[in-house]
Amino acid sequence: MTSDVLQLLASNNIHYYGSAELLKFEKHMTLYFEREYQRWHGNNNPPEQYGTSSFEGDIANRDTYADSIEHYNKNLGIYQAFLDPEYMCYTMGYFGATNQSPEIDDGVTLTRAQINKFDLITERADIRDGQNILELGSGFGGFTQYLLSKFPNIRLTAINPSRIQTSYLKDTLLAGDAAFSPDRVRLVEKYFDDISPDDLKQYDFDRVVSIGVLEAVTNMDKLFQLISRVLKPGGKTLHHFIVSADTIPRFLNAENTLMANYFPGGHIWPYSELQRHNTHLQFAASWFVNGMNYWKTLDEWHKRFWQEIDRIFPDCLSIDEVEDWNKYFVLCKTMFKPNKGRSYGVGHYLYIKD
Repeated sequence: MTSDVLQLLASNNIHYYGSAELLKFEKHMTLYFEREYQRWHGNNNPPEQYGTSSFEGDIANRDTYADSIEHYNKNLGIYQAFLDPEYMCYTMGYFGATNQSPEIDDGVTLTRAQINKFDLITERADIRDGQNILELGSGFGGFTQYLLSKFPNIRLTAINPSRIQTSYLKDTLLAGDAAFSPDRVRLVEKYFDDISPDDLKQYDFDRVVSIGVLEAVTNMDKLFQLISRVLKPGGKTLHHFIVSADTIPRFLNAENTLMANYFPGGHIWPYSELQRHNTHLQFAASWFVNGMNYWKTLDEWHKRFWQEIDRIFPDCLSIDEVEDWNKYFVLCKTMFKPNKGRSYGVGHYLYIKD
């Protein structure tokens, strides 16, 4: 970070990672969320009581999902600046924090934390070599890359609506790595709400996995009905996404919060909500992953973003966009930190097809 760039940004009230001004702002935001979580602590009322249902409507909100995808369609150089260099994974890494022991292992690198997360998902989904896997929302292909490297006989279909991410997958992975051969990987460039029977009709999947996708899902029941159609009998599906420990009415729809600026149409469902969806698939197990793991992931992204600020500003980002990303990192970090990550974290949900 050059002093000229930092001074220019500071003159526009944009303060760098670790600065006194930004730390003060983070402290105030954390206190705000602490009060909000305490207000709703123990609230287990269903979302329907607050005018929201995970059983109705389209799989995703068709009025907003095109806009929500735009968060993933920024200049590729921005994501390369702050994500881990090996997997380019834009979801939580696992740093070992649990509700019982919420301490972060500072010896774990960002890349190692992403591998730890992949290991955990693979174990809980019971993924084995030779299986046929469907991944909903493959991002930049980190989990695809991990699975193909770990299991030499696995086959994978990845669904991804982001033009930036699918271009990266084609140009960087599918074009340059023998493990990503067409007989092992198939890329479907669609939003999962637009998938037709023809897209998947010739595939019977052993496992269906999503990582950081179900926050964008409005009708879980309809999604699970789709998954049930493509899973083999006895097949399993596992989903990893952000949840709140309690029902927090404002979080049920992003439009009620500042997150609408980044993920319009998004939802933060209470941890218990997915256990109600037992019609099309049999609910088998769930795990709450402590939110300090996501806080640490976001803090690493935030730090890397500022370490690369000379490279991405102004070539990739305008002043307004630097401010937007800076606020995004702070907002997300301070949502996960209160109550040592026990109020806001990630849920893992496992289902089986009878």
